[in-house]
Amino acid sequence: MTQELSNDDLGRFLISTATGSQYVLDLTGRTMERHGSVNAPIPEFQVVELTQLRRDGDVLDLLMVVSCIVGESAQFWIQIREDHVPTLRTTSPVVSIEALPPVTSED
Repeated sequence: MTQELSNDDLGRFLISTATGSQYVLDLTGRTMERHGSVNAPIPEFQVVELTQLRRDGDVLDLLMVVSCIVGESAQFWIQIREDHVPTLRTTSPVVSIEALPPVTSED
């Protein structure tokens, strides 16, 4: 299991967080997709009110990985707004970072 990602890394990764959310980061294609409440939250986060975030499930432009380390909250600059003002998305603590296979295009 990967322990940390940086903005310079390449590949696709599944990030799971303490609240049960998952993020698919494509660092090669520079996209991010969030899915809320995929897994049960870890015990310390079971009392946290789970929320749906704007554009959950949408593939968004990933502008920058500020930090993504197991045990800490991740931070990503992403493009959500139509007026192109970047948004800083901060997660609950990351519990795992798993490498995913690359996406292959079908001819």
